[in-house]
Amino acid sequence: MIRSAIVKKVASLLWAGWRRRYLIAVPIILMPFVGLAVGILSPKKYETSTTILFQEAAEHNPFLEDLSIATNLRDRMEALNALLHSRHILASVAWQRKLIHEEMDEESKAQVIADLSKALKATLVGDNLIKISYKAPDKSEMKETLRMVSMRFVERVLAPQRSSIIQSESFLSKELEERRVDLQSAEQALAEYKNKYASELPRLHSANVARLSELQAYLAERRIELDGARAAQASLAMRLSQTNPVVGKIEEAIINVMAELTQLRARYTDEHSQVQNVLARLQSLEKERNRILSQMQELNQGGLKQARLEQLWAIATTQETGNNNRQHPLLISQLERLQQADDHIERLNKEVGSLSAEISNLLKKVNGYGQHERNLKELERDIQVRQKIYHDLAERYEMARVTRSLGKNEESERVKLIDPPFEPLAPINMPVVIFVIAGLFAGIGLGLGLAVVAELLDTSIRRKDTLFEMLNVPVLARVPAMNTEKPFTQE
Repeated sequence: MIRSAIVKKVASLLWAGWRRRYLIAVPIILMPFVGLAVGILSPKKYETSTTILFQEAAEHNPFLEDLSIATNLRDRMEALNALLHSRHILASVAWQRKLIHEEMDEESKAQVIADLSKALKATLVGDNLIKISYKAPDKSEMKETLRMVSMRFVERVLAPQRSSIIQSESFLSKELEERRVDLQSAEQALAEYKNKYASELPRLHSANVARLSELQAYLAERRIELDGARAAQASLAMRLSQTNPVVGKIEEAIINVMAELTQLRARYTDEHSQVQNVLARLQSLEKERNRILSQMQELNQGGLKQARLEQLWAIATTQETGNNNRQHPLLISQLERLQQADDHIERLNKEVGSLSAEISNLLKKVNGYGQHERNLKELERDIQVRQKIYHDLAERYEMARVTRSLGKNEESERVKLIDPPFEPLAPINMPVVIFVIAGLFAGIGLGLGLAVVAELLDTSIRRKDTLFEMLNVPVLARVPAMNTEKPFTQE
């Protein structure tokens, strides 16, 4: 049952193919000729290529690996492809090859550059090889064009390294000069601070403390000596007041007047004029003595004034004792001792004042130790930071200079042309036989396709089983095809 069904299907397919034999055969016959025409008439395409080796510095000279810059072709390949098709490179090559000129409009120039971009392709072979392919319909100019493109491409590949090194060197040089000026200013600030506070530096703190202790001890001694000198001067002034020659002279006159008064009272009463005169003289002398004694007491309490001292000197040098016409040596010696005591006190006062001022200055220096220590630490720390930055920049600058020199020295060795551009000998189009065979297969496919479409679109009923499936009634007989062009006549 199944076998008969399969046989019927195959028979129906063969019968359909036979019915559409012309529709199948015509494309099979015509399409090989179409393929032949396409193979003959299609434009010729030529392809040339060049291979460039970009050798890493670490592989070329392993000892200078830390001074070189890696090319990193694998990571940069996408960017290098964009660089190869960049308008800058292609326009430069097109101008040099005279593919474009001034008379061309912008649209034509853009079309030439676009065609040149489509014809170029760069692929990475391994890790260090780049292959650049170029396709064109004319093989005469391909070699020179690809040579120029590869030259511009190599320049652009190496340009970032050269430009980065040059920019780094320029930046480091400028920054190094600025850091040098900053370092010099910091060192100058430290030197000026040390010059300004040379006697207050922390390293002199111990010496200043020792000096302060010595001065304080010496000041205490001077003050004790000053107090003693003042006490001696006060005692001397007291004795000087007690040995005042004026008081002695007045007392001597009082004694004489009292003796005279005693003699007069022996002869006269108190109302006598001579007695009254003597009493008046006695009272005057006593009053003068009391006045002088009160003045001397004030001098003992407040010290001898310069005017009084000059007065005593005048008295000591002008008064005479008795009839010997001699000066008062005791008063003179006491006045000299008093003057010496005053000079000694003045000298001690000046010495104490000088010591106090020096001690006050030293106290300021000693008390400013912490602030000076902090300021010096800040200045020295600032210098250390700037020195570190300066040394780092100087080292990087020298590294940049060495790297630049190394790049110039190894530039010719790092890039090598492995396979130079060549002029293609034959086009890269497929052979004509391939086109003919392709046309044959295309004709077979086209014919079968057309036959299937025609059969599917044909609604004619050609088999009894088909009619039975449609009407579900048996077929009794089949009427043959009749010619409808002749009229029907009844005999």
